[in-house]
Order: sequence, then C-alpha cells, then structure tokens
Amino acid sequence: MLQNIRDKSHGIVVKIIVGFIVVTFALFGVDALVTGFNSSDTVAEVNGTEITRTDLLQAAETQRRQLISMMGNNINPALLEDTLLQRRALDELIQRAVLTNNAESLNLGVSDAQVDQYLLQAGEFQTDGRFDQNKYVNFVRSLGYTPLSFKERIKTDVLLQQARSAIVASEFVVPHQVDMIKTLQNQTRTFDYVEFDLASETEQMDVTDAEIETYFSAHPEEFKQEEQVSLDYVLIKSTDLRDRIDVTDAELKAAYDSEVALERSEERQVSHILLELGDDRTEDQANALVTEIQQQIASGKSFASLAETYSDDLGSKSSGGNLGYIEKGIMGDDFDDAVFNMALGEVKSVQTDFGLHLVQLNDIATVDVASFDEMKLQLEEQIVSRKIEDALLDEHENIADLAYASDRLEPLAKEYGVEIETTALFGRSGGNDELTVNPQIVAAAYSAQVLEDGQNSNLIEINDNEVIVVRVKDHNPESLQSLDDAREQVASVLIEEKAVASLKAKADLAFSDLDNQDWKTVTAAARGESAISELAFTLPHPVDAPVTEVKPLSNGNLVLMRLTAVESQDVEGDDEQVSLYERYLNQTNSTLSTQAQQSLLSNAATIER
Repeated sequence: MLQNIRDKSHGIVVKIIVGFIVVTFALFGVDALVTGFNSSDTVAEVNGTEITRTDLLQAAETQRRQLISMMGNNINPALLEDTLLQRRALDELIQRAVLTNNAESLNLGVSDAQVDQYLLQAGEFQTDGRFDQNKYVNFVRSLGYTPLSFKERIKTDVLLQQARSAIVASEFVVPHQVDMIKTLQNQTRTFDYVEFDLASETEQMDVTDAEIETYFSAHPEEFKQEEQVSLDYVLIKSTDLRDRIDVTDAELKAAYDSEVALERSEERQVSHILLELGDDRTEDQANALVTEIQQQIASGKSFASLAETYSDDLGSKSSGGNLGYIEKGIMGDDFDDAVFNMALGEVKSVQTDFGLHLVQLNDIATVDVASFDEMKLQLEEQIVSRKIEDALLDEHENIADLAYASDRLEPLAKEYGVEIETTALFGRSGGNDELTVNPQIVAAAYSAQVLEDGQNSNLIEINDNEVIVVRVKDHNPESLQSLDDAREQVASVLIEEKAVASLKAKADLAFSDLDNQDWKTVTAAARGESAISELAFTLPHPVDAPVTEVKPLSNGNLVLMRLTAVESQDVEGDDEQVSLYERYLNQTNSTLSTQAQQSLLSNAATIER
C-alpha cells in the first residue's frame, strides 16, 4: 500500500490535497488543519466524545517515550510493539474521556492562566531556574503535539487531578488501622527448616546419548533456531551537521562579552572592623566608636591591632580583620561600592545589613582577561555545540520524510554525507552490540513495516545527538535445529528435569519422616530477615500443632519448614514510623477508591470502539 501511495504521489488528486492543506494552513493555522483531519478519523467514542486516530498515535508515542525514559535499554522490545502500544493507549484515552466527562459534569474547570503557570513552573522546561521556550517547544514537537494541542492535554491533566485530589482528600486513617499494621510489621516467627539444594543435586545428574535422542525425537519443537535479522542502517549524529552551522560575528561578540562579564577583572585585599548594631549598640554609638578608632589609626595604631580589640566579626578579628582578596558580588552592593572606589591604603566606613564596617584597602590585584582573538575559536566551538543539537532536531522532519519517500537508504545517506552500515544477525530479544541491544531498534526491526513490508523504519531517536533509520538486510525465519546443534541444550533440559524430580522426592521423603531430620532452628525471625524467613510468613498460624510445608525458593531450592510459634509484639512506634504507616494506608485507600470510581464511571458510560 505504501508503494502505491508513493507511485501516485505526483497525480492531480495529490496536488488538490496539497492545495487544500496550504489554504487551510494559511487561513487557520496548523491546529485547525490537525483538528479538521481528526474529525473524520474516529477510533472510539465515549458518551458522544470522539477519540481520533491522531489522538491515539500521539498517546502511543507518549507511552513509548515514557517506557524508554523509565527503563532505558532494560525494556523488553516487545513492549514497544506498535499494536501493543496503541491498544494500551486507546484504553488510556477511553479512561481519560470517561473521567473528563465526569469532571465537566461536576462543573470543574481549569483556566488558561493556571495551565500557563503550571508550564512555567515545570522543571523539565527550565534552564538555570527560568522557563526555556526552546526546550519547551522541542519537547512538544518530539511528542508530535502542536503547542496549542499540548496545552489542551495539560489542561485536561490538571482538570483530572482536581477530581483525584478530591478523592484523596476525603480519605482518612483511624488509629486502629495503624495499630494493626504496626503489630503485623513487628510480628516475629519461630521455625525449623531443612533446605534442599538444587545446584548440588544437578551436579550429581547425568544423561545418556540414548536419553538425549529419545527426548529430542519426542520434543523437536522445543529446540529451534530463533528468528534473526540483520539491518542496514543510517546513523546521523549532530556532529554530522557541523558544516551546516554558521556562526556570525555578532554571535561571537555577544558570547565574548558574556564570558568577559563573568571573568574577575580585579580583586581587592581588604581588612575590616565590624561593629554590630542592635539593642546593645545604636547607630549613633557605632558612628562615635568608628570616629574614635579612626583617631587611633591617625595617631599611629595599627589597623590589625584595633580589629582584634573592637571587631565583632569572630571569623576575622583574630587575624587583624583580614578578609583576603575579594571580587565584586561577594560582600553585597554597598560593601562593593565602597571597596572598589577606594584608593590603596585608604580607610573608609560603610554600613551594610551586618552592621557598620571600617574598611582598609591593602592591595589591588588585576586579573588578565583573554582577548577576543584569543577566545574566538573556543567561543565558536561552544556556539556550534549548542546549535548542532537544535539543528539535528530541526532535521527530524526531513530525515523522516526521506526515510518514508524511498525504499532505500541511499538518499538519506547521501543527503547527510554518512555511510550505510550493517549489523550482525540478532533475534527478537536483541543482539550484543550497542545498537542491537537498543529496544527501540529491535522493536523497529521486527515491526510489520520493516520486516513484512520491507520498508525503511521511522526515525528512531537514540539520544539527543543521534538518530537512526533502519531496514532489513537479511532475515532468517525460525527453524528447527538438528540433533547435533541441540545436543547440549537437550542435555541441560534433561539434567534439570532429573534434578528437580530428585529434589522433590527427597523433600517429600523428609516430609514423611519429620523426626529424623537435621533441623535448623530460627527463633523470633523478623520480616525481611532472609529469603527463608520470608517463607515462614507465608504459612498459617499454628494452633494445636506446628504447621509443616515444603516451600520453593526463587533459586529452585526446596525448603521443608516447620512453623512452631508466632509472636505479636506490642511495640511502641516512634512518630516517624507511625507517620509512615499512615501515609501508606492513606495512599492504598486512595488508590482503591480511585480505581473503584473509575470502574463505576466506565461501567456506566457508553463506549464504542
């Protein structure tokens, strides 16, 4: 189908459509265009509220990015499969529509000003504590939204949060509930156990060639060579766009001025005598004391000795009031104005928020600042490094268009001056190198678009500075292995089966002869003490006799356990622990209440898919 679209992309019908797009865009803007197409492409309806395919694709893309952000390369590529993402996204959109209708029926609302304030304060859109328009726009574009549609999405989120907050605020926890949690948490258990080790049992097992051949013949479907693909790909890095970046003289000059402004052009070494103001000393008294100190300086007394006698600054008085070398912006504007307008050796008084200072200027040190020519190359590289990240983002649409418009990667490689490279074969769980372990690339490689239709993939963002487009080079379908290829795997399966069966037989035999076991005893074990003690907390309380069961551990070992006593200690928890239990119970109750409300509203809604 995609090829048919490409073949007919130059016909008169396409030209009419393009003309319609141009006129619509010019008169009403891109959001009107998106809305216009949305209206006729409905994938679901909730109480008359339509959910469009564009809504679905945007929600699926948002989910994909959230999964990648949370799990990185640890995510299972199958979770990024388009059909699964869209199915989950549709469920979420239907639920949002149900909740939005409910919020509107309650006459809840959100103003544009509230949304603007939310966006301005969101940390992900800030640089150095200030809202960054470029960062915001780039984020919105990366999710496939326009600024207007993204604000509508945020407005809905804030609206739904109001309803959720009302439920959360209505929840409460009574002391009895906290006491129950505290009692259960501080419960201890005394038990006996015998552990049966699977690894040791496995080492004692062996299999014959006849057993291997018999098992393989009976279970050939269990031993397959997994499906594999290799990919051709074009990797485009932000650095590949270096030659497309221009840096003007005005940008260089502005960067230099900014850099120089941050440089320390001068430092001054000062000493001071601080006279604090307060109930014990008024401003007039401080001024009189300053005059007295100045008279002593004039009579020949050293500033350092007077600082040791009179200064209230405990940090500097023992060193004669020495503050060392300071630069502008350290001591405050009033102090700076005085110090950086003094002559060498001058003594001057200045009042600040700390009190009244008598300041002596001891030395002036000039710091050399590099010239424009000396810094030009460095500044140019700094500007380029900032620009190329934005340049790659700006090229996303062009890269995606070139990938879609051709059944080959050559046009894309030529456009950006890069080579077409090839991966090794890898399966659906990924490969062994940096690219083929990337779940986005694995998901794309096994998508219907790439694997079945033989098309280029969509643009895949590896990180902020790298994007990739892939297509299948070779495809090896899943196939049955030969006995020789599968021999080790068959032997491993047989040995494990024998070991598990033998271990269970030993545990069952021990269970039937409890008196003759080499029991290990654990007294008053607390929750979380060990993996084995956790098993004890899964057993029912003993009443008239100990409770005995065989329990498995996560490593395959079996544990014969005999629970003899459960002790509930009435422990007084501290305020922090009690607060923790209260928050846990409140959060649990809020979640259950929210889920119950959502189920009630969904069951009452008219939903058409």
